[in-house]
Amino acid sequence: MSEEKSVNWIEKFNGNTKSLGVKIAVIIAALLVFQIPLLMVKELAEERQGKAKSVQSEIFSNWGGVQCLTLHPQAEKMDLSAELNPEIRYRGIYQALVYTAEVKLKAEFNDVSENKFAELLISDIDRVADAAAVVNGKAVKIEKDGYTLKFPLEKGKSAIEMTLNLRGGGDFKVTPNTHESCISISGKWGSPSFIGKSLPDSRIIQKDSFSAKWNFGNFTAKPNEIGVNLNLPANTYQQVERCFNYATLFLIIFFATLLVAEAVTKVNIHILQYLIAAGAPVLFYLMTLAFGERIGFTAGYIVSAAVIILMVTMYAKAFIGKIRPALAMGTIFAVSYAVNFILLRMEDLALLSGTIILALVLAILMALTGKMNRQQ
Repeated sequence: MSEEKSVNWIEKFNGNTKSLGVKIAVIIAALLVFQIPLLMVKELAEERQGKAKSVQSEIFSNWGGVQCLTLHPQAEKMDLSAELNPEIRYRGIYQALVYTAEVKLKAEFNDVSENKFAELLISDIDRVADAAAVVNGKAVKIEKDGYTLKFPLEKGKSAIEMTLNLRGGGDFKVTPNTHESCISISGKWGSPSFIGKSLPDSRIIQKDSFSAKWNFGNFTAKPNEIGVNLNLPANTYQQVERCFNYATLFLIIFFATLLVAEAVTKVNIHILQYLIAAGAPVLFYLMTLAFGERIGFTAGYIVSAAVIILMVTMYAKAFIGKIRPALAMGTIFAVSYAVNFILLRMEDLALLSGTIILALVLAILMALTGKMNRQQ
């Protein structure tokens, strides 16, 4: 008797799942439930990103951190140029961008009193490899005093020339606290960001190099600090985190594609098959994170998308029983992942592009399902 009840319950459940209304209700519930694993993967990505930042800080502490140069006392003129040579340091799967800087500084002082010293304040002075100074054409001795390099000036007028090599990581900054300043910073890096309240007067950014120049005069408002930030381009964790902005949208597209496939092929897809198939696009984000850490985000994204598309296509072939509808579904998912990747690259137009794509998807669904009731 119990076996008959069990069979009847299963048959009743299978019959209920054929109802379109029931399937839509279950899909809505599934969309809510699938937010939990999506949130778990997102938290994992944030945790891994925190670990990456911790390793980056550790590398900076060993190599050299943010460098900021400030000349005292206030000079009449200052001309400073810095050439940054970046390199990537690795620790396990994590990496940090550091640099060595070759700095040349020229300055003029007027009305210098006797026993006056020039001081160059350096935020991470222990990373200075070597330094030399010339005052009015004569080499002078440089002394280290706390966070400053100091050397004597000559009474009256002093023209100084100073060179130094130092190491750092992240930011390289200069304080333009002289009456007139010309600051030039260049480097072999193609993705710098400029920091401070004053942008460069001129800049050139190429694929693998950059140069920028700031000019400040007597009547120019001088910010506290200006400079550049040398960071790696958007890393795997940032890209994966941005992927989650479209996760729910693509889950909706996924379920809608299954519904349309069911309507077109006249094959009843069990609700359990809906839920199992939907696990694939959720798994995609975890796979992208795992592969992206090892081979980079772009390669990890492509590999993960290819695996998920293949899995869904083969599973669709199993429950539909026909290869052409399964290939059509696989093509739709491939296009979806390609569009998602393009949106990740279009930072400024992502919202507009995403809205247009969503409208197009909705229009296609309307066209495909508009005559469903008449066909029945």
